[in-house]
Amino acid sequence: MKKRILLILTALCLAGTLSAQVVKSDRFISMNGTRYYLHKITEGQSLEDIAKAYQTTVQDIKMNNQDKTGKFQPGILIKIPVLSNNSTPPSTQEFAYHTVEKKQTLYSICQKYGVNEEDVYKYNPEARFGIKSGETLKIPVGHVDNPDRQNAEFIYHSVKQNESINSICVLYKVDINDLLKYNPKAKTDFKAGMILTLPKTPEYMNRNNSDGEDEPEMIDQQDLVRLEAAKNSDYCPCENFTYNRSKTIRIAVMLPLFISENAAKIDAYRQDPNKNSLYSKNSEKIYEFYEGVLMATRDYQLRGFNIQLDILDTENSTSKTNEICSNPELKKADLIIGPLYTDNVIKAAKFAKDNQIAMVSPFAIKNDLLKENPYLFQMTPSNATSIEETLNYFAGLEGSNVVLVYDNEGNNNPNEISLIKNYRDIIKKVDNLTLKEINYDNGGASILKSALNSAQNNIVIMTSTKEVFISKVFNYLNGLVKNDHYKILLFGSQSWEKIGNIDIEFLQGMNFSYRSSSFVNYNNGNVKTFISEFRSRFNSEPGIYAFSGFDITNYFLGQISKKGKYFHFCPDDPSQGLVYKFDFRKVAPLGGYENHSNYVLQYSEDYTLQEAE
Repeated sequence: MKKRILLILTALCLAGTLSAQVVKSDRFISMNGTRYYLHKITEGQSLEDIAKAYQTTVQDIKMNNQDKTGKFQPGILIKIPVLSNNSTPPSTQEFAYHTVEKKQTLYSICQKYGVNEEDVYKYNPEARFGIKSGETLKIPVGHVDNPDRQNAEFIYHSVKQNESINSICVLYKVDINDLLKYNPKAKTDFKAGMILTLPKTPEYMNRNNSDGEDEPEMIDQQDLVRLEAAKNSDYCPCENFTYNRSKTIRIAVMLPLFISENAAKIDAYRQDPNKNSLYSKNSEKIYEFYEGVLMATRDYQLRGFNIQLDILDTENSTSKTNEICSNPELKKADLIIGPLYTDNVIKAAKFAKDNQIAMVSPFAIKNDLLKENPYLFQMTPSNATSIEETLNYFAGLEGSNVVLVYDNEGNNNPNEISLIKNYRDIIKKVDNLTLKEINYDNGGASILKSALNSAQNNIVIMTSTKEVFISKVFNYLNGLVKNDHYKILLFGSQSWEKIGNIDIEFLQGMNFSYRSSSFVNYNNGNVKTFISEFRSRFNSEPGIYAFSGFDITNYFLGQISKKGKYFHFCPDDPSQGLVYKFDFRKVAPLGGYENHSNYVLQYSEDYTLQEAE
């Protein structure tokens, strides 16, 4: 226990420092009728921090300080235009006014209107700190009527030396307004090497090349992200990467550690361990995850790798996460692990995408977020993916009678309806499996018995999480197994193990099986070694969160050490950790990666969990 207290104090010392605070200058200068702040850049301040403090944009700062030739070092004095409180930057553009809908991200809104996020920030400064459903954004759309990137088909072109906007428009049969609509940066910063997004026009698709025109050299969507990354000064092709022992691998771990609150808990615990708990809220699991991260990091350090962990306490606060993401030091990270809460994941994922840093979310996240971010990894498979990965399991049960059971609530619950559809789709892919669906509330035990086959193996799938409903169906099925000798394999959820009136003996008797993203095989030699080392280091038993923290950190450190920061451009073969299987696959050409591996678990004859055969 003392070692765990020491661990928390260590986290206090390791927690990342915040970016240097930017205070508005009280010095002014007037030039050509315009009044400017004179701001002196200090150590740790980035242009993003300064722009935020003065409610302007990085682009405006650079435009008004072109004499600095791009060098904005500490000690440099820069000019920032003074705007009145109710003014917005002058513009001749037309605007759309968009009301933010639930679950919309700023990225998806920008995609919808064909603008970049900096353009939105220019007219909506507070959007830098997040957007909320119901608020209205002023979108600079020029003369574009609601361009919708989501429903259009695109081609991609890398601008070559001596090419012009007009020549590209002629080459792809695209109107110049359409080119600028989807590539607003081309208005002011058109140059060789930039990637243009161009809509596929009917004229281009139906072009006749009989006149000898050369076929345009287009970029495949799969290569687009890599081409953009290759522009970075730190880019090294993953195929050619060799780890240099002098290089530091930097891992930023963003977790809700609640350091201040836990420090107070430690003091109270020391005074009276019987009355006070050591952790606040759900921190114990988070610190256990962190301990697993430390175990994996130590293994790599002992093997000679130079690893730096930056521990960043997000608490459960989007403002805290924004503060962390404004720290320019975070841009040096090779990998971000976490955060955990959805709103914080959204903030951090945007930062990771903008700065082209791989980020792994330990748990399931919103699918649309994954589709839009090529640097995001989701460790836990979604329900749809997890069920898809049970195909081989169900294929091994050919000749069985499958009964999908739900109740009225399940028939109206969107989440359960989705699960039912996923199971229905996967069962239909397996030859020699018959599928029946019944609503237990419309006939009860009699309709369930009529769906079963006394001469066949019966696979009963229930998608409900309602204890009363599960217990009712379970007790009836248990009677059929004991009294009428029906052969039943029950397929459901791990949460059923916690239902008080369901005995584990009955679960084993019906070959109860369920999906799980992780599995601790205590007979495995590597698992035994980890447990022994964990006990020695932390004086406690590792739970699933400790294994999770170890496996995730160990896997991604392995990828970075072998292939470098841009490891995801060289896909890895499926592999096995202590408790996880790893098989990351892209969810979309311009999207991130979802783990496609999971287990199907069931109880053995001695009531221990094992992988289903």
